[in-house]
Amino acid sequence: MTPSSRSISGAVLMLMIIPVIIGLLACMPVPIGNPERSRIDPGISGVWVFLNDSDDAFYAFEPYDKRTWLLTGIPIEEGDEADLSDYEVEDYADLERLMETVNVGDDGVTATEIVMYKAWQTRLGGKWFMTWEPKGVFDGEKFTPEVWFVFRIDKPEKDVVDLYMVNGEFAAFKEVEETRRAYERVIKKNVKNDKLYSDDPIRLTRVKAEHLGFFEDLADEIISFE
Repeated sequence: MTPSSRSISGAVLMLMIIPVIIGLLACMPVPIGNPERSRIDPGISGVWVFLNDSDDAFYAFEPYDKRTWLLTGIPIEEGDEADLSDYEVEDYADLERLMETVNVGDDGVTATEIVMYKAWQTRLGGKWFMTWEPKGVFDGEKFTPEVWFVFRIDKPEKDVVDLYMVNGEFAAFKEVEETRRAYERVIKKNVKNDKLYSDDPIRLTRVKAEHLGFFEDLADEIISFE
């Protein structure tokens, strides 16, 4: 990903499903922050939705312990027997209409894919950052991923979180060792440099309590304990 094209959209969600996308994103070769010394923000825990054309998806931040979240991403898909051409979801109000009038299943909205991350936050240069560590990655010997995603956390308004991805190809990273401490120093030094981040954020909107049942039904399409 080049500095001139740092838009990330919903491709992050699909990383574990379409690995070739790794090459298109500004991934980080090291994680940022120490998950053993982190503390979750209760204001982020819960279910959120990312709306971006055909890349709409739910993100559930479930506290795993006091330090980290288990982050589950579930894309919103059209069922094989459904016709949702009358629904153009551009904002939460449009999604609200969809959730209140369309079934979950083959004749409505469904889910066939899922991604999972371990997530934690850390404070650098006066700003909060979040690291996403892909889970379910196994190379035959260990479960450690080769890349991580790091975001600056902004809260522009109530029930909205903007995640600006840290550009792993930022020039200053190429001048230091690939270690957590070295990368953290670069971020601290350049925390106000717009070139360090994606142009567009992943904008997450909190799912209202009355719509959580829809998310639960959608999750049941792909996650089963029976």
